[in-house]
Amino acid sequence: MMFRSHNSQQRSITGRVYLSTTGNLVPAQIHWDHHGRIEQIQRLDTRTKDLPIILPGFIDEHVHGANGHDVMEASWESWQAISEALARHGVTSFLATTITAPWDDLERVMACANEFPQHPHHNLIGLHFEGPYIDPAYKGAQPQEAIRPIAIQEVQSIVDRFQSATVPLRLMTISPNVPLSGEVISWLRQQGIHVNLGHSGANREQTLQAIAHGADGITHLFNAMKGLHHRDPGMVGVGLITDELWIELITDGIHIHPDIVRLVFHVASSRIILVTDGMSAIDCPPGKYHLGQWLVNVDEEAVRLDDGTLAGSILTPDQSIRNLLQWGFSLREIVHGWCEAPAIRLGLRGYGRIEKGYYADLVQLNQDYQVMGTLKHGQWISPPHG
Repeated sequence: MMFRSHNSQQRSITGRVYLSTTGNLVPAQIHWDHHGRIEQIQRLDTRTKDLPIILPGFIDEHVHGANGHDVMEASWESWQAISEALARHGVTSFLATTITAPWDDLERVMACANEFPQHPHHNLIGLHFEGPYIDPAYKGAQPQEAIRPIAIQEVQSIVDRFQSATVPLRLMTISPNVPLSGEVISWLRQQGIHVNLGHSGANREQTLQAIAHGADGITHLFNAMKGLHHRDPGMVGVGLITDELWIELITDGIHIHPDIVRLVFHVASSRIILVTDGMSAIDCPPGKYHLGQWLVNVDEEAVRLDDGTLAGSILTPDQSIRNLLQWGFSLREIVHGWCEAPAIRLGLRGYGRIEKGYYADLVQLNQDYQVMGTLKHGQWISPPHG
């Protein structure tokens, strides 16, 4: 099995290009070299709006599946299918996200990450372990029986398994109010692995202690955590005001009300990382689908367990953009959240912007912000259509 990029000698694309230096759409032609790095952005002397829109490729650090496949299937074929489905929605880099699961299931994920074929134009760039070290009281759609107490040696063994993995472990979500969380956060950060705080009833002090140990993000703010209270700010309150934390937001209009999205952008726009928390039902009709070991219910809008608990989403980045534009957000704010912020947070140098010297990871969209095609390092990973 090999990732199916669509090879050609094309080294340029024309459209209304999002210039990262100005935040504007400008008629231009982007040229890149044989390594896929942008050499020149040549402005065009035209005012036509008939050209396609060109944005930086979307980076999703939190997605569980797509196209009927789940990351926990831990097979080359399923991860390939997810990758190709996400490419159709403009995703040029993503972290395949696990859920809390029995150790044998996590072992299979680690084995697949070590054996997955390398390819320079693949959009799967790493793993995000969401759990299993979380607060059972705020498990959300994570299975209670698979939640584990932190064991330092176990965490070390997980990281050791990824030393030479083709799909490295880049991010873990940990609850800051479980025993040994501070120690394991410190150790993970020393290994270069980012840590999100999530699935937790942590109070303000526990959250601040986790930040002091090196935690640098919050998983899907407001969801699966203790709510904000004016006398008890908790993890949400600390996340809103703390410059050291990146904030994941799911902008499907279901996980968070648009007014609350506006509030978060108002106080922390530079730290927002937009994510989908998407799952296997992306690009599939309503029905029952897998999220890890769960069989969940999917309708036209949302994913829920039988008890009504939200269980991921069927959001895609392009739909997120359409939502945010409809809610009144600027394209600059949106591109920062989908492209620039995750690239900065994950240390992806040369990604997230359309600028000379950056990779030609680009999304071609029509005037309605529907994806037409996706380029990774100057190669089509989802060819133009429409």
